[in-house]
Amino acid sequence: RKFSAIVTCFFLDTMVDFVELVEVLDGLLDDGGVWVNVGPLNWRSEARLKLSWDEVVAIWESRGYVFQSQERVDCDYHLQRGNKMYTESYWCALTS
Repeated sequence: RKFSAIVTCFFLDTMVDFVELVEVLDGLLDDGGVWVNVGPLNWRSEARLKLSWDEVVAIWESRGYVFQSQERVDCDYHLQRGNKMYTESYWCALTS
């Protein structure tokens, strides 16, 4: 089964093997499809590689991805600021 779009949110850094994730999702995406991603690179301790954003971009580009947009956005995790005493916030990459 193939999809014309895939959206990942606070997901990339949860993988143990980022390259394997790209291969799997690439296999699910139609030619010319769009992969939209938002989230930080707060790699879990089990991650084989703790890649920088530039390294993540290089892996995508080496597989033929072309970025339509890339920007950094300030994201709150779980709840918006002001709804509880402590809120985790991250500078996230928003890409498509």
